[in-house]
Amino acid sequence: MVILSILIVIGFLVLFYSDPLELNTTLYKTLVLLAGLVLAGLVFFKSPQGIRLSIFLKETKIELRKVVWPTRDETIKTTGMIVVAVIIVAIFLWIVDAFFTWAVQLLTN
Repeated sequence: MVILSILIVIGFLVLFYSDPLELNTTLYKTLVLLAGLVLAGLVFFKSPQGIRLSIFLKETKIELRKVVWPTRDETIKTTGMIVVAVIIVAIFLWIVDAFFTWAVQLLTN
């Protein structure tokens, strides 16, 4: 079933680019391609792998409901701490770089 859905996608891509129906309009060609992708998706979701994927997506949705998302205040505080840490590390690396530049200039002169 998966191979069939891949073949459907490839077939509709070939149909899109070769344009044997002489649709000449990008809109019609795109609609035909989208119809092919929907058909391939339906075929895929009837396969065992597609069924497993749909079960996985349902379970993922259930797990996402259980997540405790941070409040706006917590997000702002955490972002502020990260920005401060990045600035401190950047200053440290700038000082180290300046020191090594000074040392290399001292050794080469």
